[in-house]
Amino acid sequence: MRILKRDRRATLPHIAEDFNDGASTSVSVRIVQRTVINMGSQSRRPTRVPLLTARHKALLISWARQHYHWTVDDWKYVAWSDESRFQLYQADARVRVWRQHH
Repeated sequence: MRILKRDRRATLPHIAEDFNDGASTSVSVRIVQRTVINMGSQSRRPTRVPLLTARHKALLISWARQHYHWTVDDWKYVAWSDESRFQLYQADARVRVWRQHH
């Protein structure tokens, strides 16, 4: 648990490696995973963006007011970037962090 509190972005192989460096017995990654889950932690994707500031919120409201009158035809020419991402030829390999259950 100390390893998780020290580095929440630590991967299971990294945790197992850290534990095995100082212990007389070695543990597998699967044992580390079961132990971490049994201790009440779960794997989550980390937040990658900062929270909105008051300035950001004001800019969003201003933008919305400027585009309030747009018709459906106007919006057809907008490219939206918040759609799902797909990778065809490689693994995503996103980092996960360990958090306590709420």
